Amino acid sequence: MNADRMRELAEAWGGDLRRWPAADREAAQTFALLQPEVAERALFEARQLDAVLDAVPSVQVSIALRDRVIASAGEAGLKARAAWPGLRRLLWIGGAGWAAAACAGVVFGMTLTSDLERQAQLDMVLEQASVGGLDDVAVLG
Repeated sequence: MNADRMRELAEAWGGDLRRWPAADREAAQTFALLQPEVAERALFEARQLDAVLDAVPSVQVSIALRDRVIASAGEAGLKARAAWPGLRRLLWIGGAGWAAAACAGVVFGMTLTSDLERQAQLDMVLEQASVGGLDDVAVLG
């Protein structure tokens, strides 16, 4: 545990160590014993934020609003299912396009590789012929 980690955990879990996960809580308590001023500063800032958040009144949602939200979620699900066949067709077309592009890439790569290999062999034969004469050249094939 270091000062940065202590500050990160305090921002995530708050200024009360009892709310922290057990492994982090133990490490924070040990760090607080070793460097109390650094730990207290991180916890103090987190406690201030906790106090502000606790001071905000909780919002009470009416039953009518809750029912409307639940009903609209069900309607949205029906609309999504109705759009699914068109979406599935679009995904197939896109997938087929990617597959065709991948196959074309493989074919192009294989063709290019064999042409380059043939060209390298010809270059080697020509180099050997220019250096040592045609009698010393072994034909590759």
